[in-house]
Amino acid sequence: MRRRPQKLFGMLLRNYVIFSLTLGISFVLLLLFFVERTNMRMPKDMSLLQAHAIVRPNPADIQTDVVEEVGGWVEVLDEQLRIQEVRGEKQDGDRTAYTEREVNALFYDTDDNPYYTSMAPFHTEDGERRYVLVRLPKQQIQAEFMLNEMTEDYQRIFWIALAETGALFVLLFGINVYVYSRLAAVRLTNPLSAIAAGIRSVSDGRYHERLHIEANYELAQIQESFNKMAEKLERAEANNRQLAESKQQMLVHISHDLRTPITTIQGYVEALQHGVIKEEAGRQRTLGLIHGKTKLVAELIDDVFELAKLEVPDYPVVKKGCDLAEFTREMAADYYDMFEEKGMTFEFDIPSDEVSVPIHTKLLYRAVSNLLANALKYNPPGTHVRLSLIDEPDVVRIEVADNGVGIPAELRARVFEAFVRGDAARKSDGGSGLGLTIAKHIAEKHEGSLVLDRDAGWTRFVLTLPKTGEMSSVKA
Repeated sequence: MRRRPQKLFGMLLRNYVIFSLTLGISFVLLLLFFVERTNMRMPKDMSLLQAHAIVRPNPADIQTDVVEEVGGWVEVLDEQLRIQEVRGEKQDGDRTAYTEREVNALFYDTDDNPYYTSMAPFHTEDGERRYVLVRLPKQQIQAEFMLNEMTEDYQRIFWIALAETGALFVLLFGINVYVYSRLAAVRLTNPLSAIAAGIRSVSDGRYHERLHIEANYELAQIQESFNKMAEKLERAEANNRQLAESKQQMLVHISHDLRTPITTIQGYVEALQHGVIKEEAGRQRTLGLIHGKTKLVAELIDDVFELAKLEVPDYPVVKKGCDLAEFTREMAADYYDMFEEKGMTFEFDIPSDEVSVPIHTKLLYRAVSNLLANALKYNPPGTHVRLSLIDEPDVVRIEVADNGVGIPAELRARVFEAFVRGDAARKSDGGSGLGLTIAKHIAEKHEGSLVLDRDAGWTRFVLTLPKTGEMSSVKA
């Protein structure tokens, strides 16, 4: 089962949500990165600035890195307060020992004391008593806890971390924009490019090309409409080509059908003119033949003119309500004697009730007359011909059927084309070959149809008319 295309709004919304989530996750990652990079450059544990936190039984294990990073130093004193070891850069002179009073003075928080001091006792692994003395510059300690008085080192740490974070943000943002643009291109830009290429192909006359793209609902609708349009254009082009060929063929047929009787007329006239036919009876017979040929030419010209009018799309067909049963009875009466004279059996089946249908009486008479005339002309004596009017709820059918010679199988599909006749040699004494074509056009002008049906040895033409349609008070 083919999956229904997703709507364009849903696709854009989904891509936007994905883009926003990706951007949000990138922001969180950048924040974590910034904190981590800052912490890498900041002291890891601020408690290591206090003496009691760094004392160890083995003086070599005392951690002084944090103290030294803030510009302080660590002194290891023995029990007599003599300096045994200094870690870091000692900044208060070259003192080698302290008195108890001097040690106490180190803890005074006065303006003339530039250092914070902490002191913690401990015992070495040998059991000796020792002291750890930590000295921290007040300015550096203030810089650690007061952002408005940051030292140059910490300002450098902050701006380096911020620059790294910004660079990473630009990189991640660029990646997000690229991915989002590629998703949009696959779902939107690429199908639009394919549609534009299809439009160019149609504008260049390549109506056979179709779009085959996987796209969202709206673009899929455009693709479906485009393919339908291209199909209609291709069909219209084929129809126009066929119409041009038909017109060319029609001109050939008209030339042939006019040339034959005109040549015959010309020969008879020359014979009369040069006195070849001297008997009066022969002259009269020749004049009768000339008259018959002129009637044939006139009928052909009338049929061509009528067909040309009917093929005009906006040819006006003014219809009015008419009792089709009475109309059909009148036609049956008109043709009854002609069928009798030729020795054919003519039957009709027409309802006695009124059958009201909007028609153009003159055109419909021409259509039914063509069907009856063909049955009369092309069938031998003894043929049964039946004219029927069948009243149905929505339509009315006029059927002209006969059990005569029938229509060759190879001509049935083309029987409604112009100049198609059963006599393949196109004898000049036949019809114009336009009768069925005109009848079909007349049926279509009435929003109906004319079809050929052959059943159980009978050739039946069925002319179907709708009971409803536009009517006018103008006389038809």
